[in-house]
Amino acid sequence: MERFKLRKTILFTRPYYDQATQYLHFISGKLVDQLKYVNEHTVINLDAKTVSRDYFESAVKSRNPRLVVLNGHGSKDAIYGDDREKILDENNVHVLNSKIVYAVACDSLEGLGELAVNKGKATSYIGYGANFMIIIDPSRTAVPTKDKNVQPFIQVYAMTVLSIISGLTIAKSIENTKAKIKSLIREYGVSGIMDRYGDAPLIRWALHWDLFFLDMQGDAEACF
Repeated sequence: MERFKLRKTILFTRPYYDQATQYLHFISGKLVDQLKYVNEHTVINLDAKTVSRDYFESAVKSRNPRLVVLNGHGSKDAIYGDDREKILDENNVHVLNSKIVYAVACDSLEGLGELAVNKGKATSYIGYGANFMIIIDPSRTAVPTKDKNVQPFIQVYAMTVLSIISGLTIAKSIENTKAKIKSLIREYGVSGIMDRYGDAPLIRWALHWDLFFLDMQGDAEACF
């Protein structure tokens, strides 16, 4: 008799109201679509106007995702949803109890990440100790899907999430992501020789930045 595999749940927050969130919305959307197509996990997609504090808390409490992927603006003490509404801060970190968090948001790792683990009892919190950097093509901002500069950052983003949900430990998932970033840095060092518009050095700089500031709080040996 075939045994049924328990479907685990992944929750994404994907605000969409300014240039930065529009690009993160695009970057995360590629992966959300892929995960829905493969259909091995339950994917909750809090998109645009649904990225509010109430929607977020309700979805986390009722659906109990193992992995919470937060996309948007951040600070040392909060993650923001639609129109910069605080959806996660010290007052509601308890909703992250026993969850793995990947915060693709600026600055949240040191302050909010520590609170999420120590006060909120999150299993692990992956994030950035400073700004999360990407390089965009100013001539393509109206249509991010045509912006080739963002492609390496899509690969980095996907590597982190896919490593986690494949069952690797958090430490190994971060190791995989950093290896991917280093590979892209080398790739853009070579392509920079033929880079007609001079974007490759900027992309390499942003990749170096993200490599340095990507880190975690909590249990490094935890798995999805």
